[in-house]
Amino acid sequence: MGIRYLLLVVSGAVGALALAWHFHLGTAATAVTVLLGLAPAYIAWAAFRADRAEAASVDLDTVAEQLAVAVKTQWDDEVAVRRVNDPYPLPVAWRPADADLGESWPLLTSMARAWPGGPPGDPALWPQDAAGLAGADAQIGEVYTDRVPTRRLVILGEPGSGKSVLLIRLLQDLIQRRTPTSPVPVLFSLASWDPGQPLKAWMAELLRRSYPGLTSPAPTQVISTTAATAADRSDDLAQALVHTGRILPLLDGFDELPSEWHTIALDALNRALSAQQPLVLASRTVPYRDALTRPGTALLLNGAAAIQLLPLAPAAAAAYLRRDAGGPHSPAAGRWDAVTADLGSASPVGQALSTPLGLFLARTIHNPRPRAAPVPAAAHPDQLCDTTAFPDRAALDAHLFNGFIPSAYTADHPRPPRWTAAQAHRTFVFLAQFLHHQRGGSPDLAWWELPLAIPAHIRILMIRLMVGLVVGLAGGLAVGLAAGPMTGLAAGPVTGLAAGVMAGHKAGHESNTAAPSTRFRWSRRRGLAAGLVTGLVTGLTFGFVLGLTGLMDGLVSGLTVGLGFGLLGWLGGGLRGEKPDLTSITGPVALLISDRRTFRTIAGTAGLTFGAVFGLVSWPLGWLVNVSAVGLVFTDDYTDEPSGWALFGSVLGTVIVPAVVTGAGLGFGIALGLRQTAWAYFVMARIYLAVRYKVPWHLMAFLQDAHEHRGLLRQVGPVYQFRHIDLQRHLAQQQPGHLP
Repeated sequence: MGIRYLLLVVSGAVGALALAWHFHLGTAATAVTVLLGLAPAYIAWAAFRADRAEAASVDLDTVAEQLAVAVKTQWDDEVAVRRVNDPYPLPVAWRPADADLGESWPLLTSMARAWPGGPPGDPALWPQDAAGLAGADAQIGEVYTDRVPTRRLVILGEPGSGKSVLLIRLLQDLIQRRTPTSPVPVLFSLASWDPGQPLKAWMAELLRRSYPGLTSPAPTQVISTTAATAADRSDDLAQALVHTGRILPLLDGFDELPSEWHTIALDALNRALSAQQPLVLASRTVPYRDALTRPGTALLLNGAAAIQLLPLAPAAAAAYLRRDAGGPHSPAAGRWDAVTADLGSASPVGQALSTPLGLFLARTIHNPRPRAAPVPAAAHPDQLCDTTAFPDRAALDAHLFNGFIPSAYTADHPRPPRWTAAQAHRTFVFLAQFLHHQRGGSPDLAWWELPLAIPAHIRILMIRLMVGLVVGLAGGLAVGLAAGPMTGLAAGPVTGLAAGVMAGHKAGHESNTAAPSTRFRWSRRRGLAAGLVTGLVTGLTFGFVLGLTGLMDGLVSGLTVGLGFGLLGWLGGGLRGEKPDLTSITGPVALLISDRRTFRTIAGTAGLTFGAVFGLVSWPLGWLVNVSAVGLVFTDDYTDEPSGWALFGSVLGTVIVPAVVTGAGLGFGIALGLRQTAWAYFVMARIYLAVRYKVPWHLMAFLQDAHEHRGLLRQVGPVYQFRHIDLQRHLAQQQPGHLP
C-alpha cells in the first residue's frame, strides 16, 4: 500500500509539472501549486499510518477471549428466554450412529495420531470403539472433547428431537472448558448459506453482523499470512479469526438447505474445512443419509464421528409433564394420567410426545400457569388421546401447532399481550409464507429482507414520493424564507421533484435488499482537516480554470466553490466508523436502531452537504443563464426591454436551475443513505404491509415480544427464527385470516 501511495504522489506531481509547463505558469505559480499539495498528501499518509498502527496493535488471542465472553452472554440469555431449564432441562440421550454415516473408528484414531503436532486430545481418553460415544445430557462436552479423536462430530436426530438445544449445551460446555488458545465455539445456522459462496466468507459475514466489534481492521501480519487463502477477504477481525482457526463452527440445520444442495454443501464443507479443523454438524437423519447415498456420489464428512439422538424415555417424559404441572402429587399432575399411560406406545400421542418439541407444546397448551385473577381452566390433556379426532401423529402435531399461538396470546397471560391471537396468527402466517415463497424456505427472518415482500416498482415509487415530499417541503420553506413565499412555492415542488427522481433512480439500481450498516460517528478534527484540504484544492483548481478561460472572475469562483467543497469535506470527511466493543452483541432490534442512526447520519450530513455544495455551484450557472437570457438572447429589439422569454430565462436562472441542482444534491445525499443502510426500506415495507393488514404497525415490538415473552420465536444473532422449522412450515400452509 505504501509503494502504491508513493507512486500516486509522484505521478500526480509529474502531471502537475507537465500542465504547468504546457500553460507557461512560471516558477512561482508552479511552486505555490506544489506546496499547496504537500499538506493533503501528508494528512492522507498520516491517517493511513495511524490506521495501520492501530490495527497492528490488535492481538487476536485477546479478541478471541472477548468474543468468547460475548458468545457466552448471548446464549445464556437465549437459554433463559427459551425456558430450556424450566422446570429443568429435558433429558437427551444418544448412541453411535449407524456405521455408514461416519468414519470408521480405526480410521478416525489413525487420522488423529498422524496429524502434525499430534492429536487434539489425549489418546488415553479415547474409547476402544464407537460404542464409547454413547451418553446423555451434560456429557456432550466430554464426549466431544475427550472421546472424539478428531473433534469433528455429526449430530443426527428426528424432527424435534433436541438437536439445536444439544448444540447450545455443547457450546456452553466448550466455553466453560475453553483455554486461552482454544477456538471460540460459534453457532451458525446453515439455512442462510448458499454453497456457491465460500464457507469461510459466509461465516465471517455472520460474525460481523452478530458481533460488530469484529469489523475492525485485523493486524497487518495476519492479513499478509491469510492473503493466499482468502481471495475475497475483508482484512478485518472476523475474517482473521476464521482463517487462523480461532473459530469452532457449530453448524445447525444441514437438512434445512434445499435437498438438491445437500451433496454440494457436504463437498463444500470438506473443501473449506480440512480434517484438522474441529467442527460440529447437526442434521435430521434421513436427509443426511440421502446426501451420502445419492446415486453417482460417494461422500462422507471427512474425519467425522456421528451420533444419533434417541427418543425420550416414557418415564422421563411422564416425570417432566407431572413436574411442570406442579409436582407428581399436585392435583394438576393427575390430569396427565391418560396421556402418560400411552407414552412409549405406537399411538399418535405416544409418538408425538416422544420428542422435546412435542412435550414443550403439550405442556404449554395444557398445563395451567399462575394467573393474577381466576381464569377458565386450561384444556384437558385427555383430548390428546382421542384417536377419532387425531387418527395419526401428523394430525396431532397439527393440533399442537394450532394451539400454540392462542395459548401464548391469551388475555390472562402473565404478560398480557398487546395483540390478539387472531392478529398474531395472521402475522405469523404471513411471515412463514414470506420465508417459504420469497426466501426459499429459509428459517432466518431478517428484518432488512422484508422489502422483498413489496413489488420492485412499488418500492421505487414509494422512495420517490417519500424523498420528494420531504425535500420539497424543506426546500420550499427554505427558499420561501429567503426570497419570499411565491418563490418558495415555485422552488419547493421543483426541488422535491429533482430530489425524488435522483433518489428513486439511485434506489432503482440497487439490489433487492440493502444490508444493515455499521455505526458511524463524526470527528471534528478529521472533518476540519478534510475541509481545509478539499476547499483549498478545489477552490484553487476551479478558480484557476475559470480564470484562464475568462468565463468568470477566477477569484470569486474559486472562493465560492472552495467554500462549498470545503464544507463538503468538513462534514463528510469527519464521518468514520465507530469501533464497537468486541464483547457487544447485535440482536435484531439493536441492529435496527444502529442502522437507523447510521441512515440519519449519512442522509442528513450528505444530503445537506451535497445540497449546499450543488447550490453554491449552481449559482454561477444560474447567473450565466440569467445574463444570457436577459442581455444576449431574449432582448426585444423594438422596445429594448426584456421580453416574456427573457423573464422566463430570468426565472429559469434564478429559481429553477438552483432549485433543481440543489434538489438533486439533496436527493443524491439521501440516496447515499439509502444505499448504505436498510432502515428506510424496512420502514416502507412495514407501512406497506401494515396498511394491507399483513403485519402490525409496531412490527419490531411484536417480534421482540414473540421472542422474549411468547416463546414462538428464537433469536440467532441478528435474525429471528420460528421456534421450530416444522412450526414455520405448518403456518406457511395456512390461510392468514383463519385461526384454527
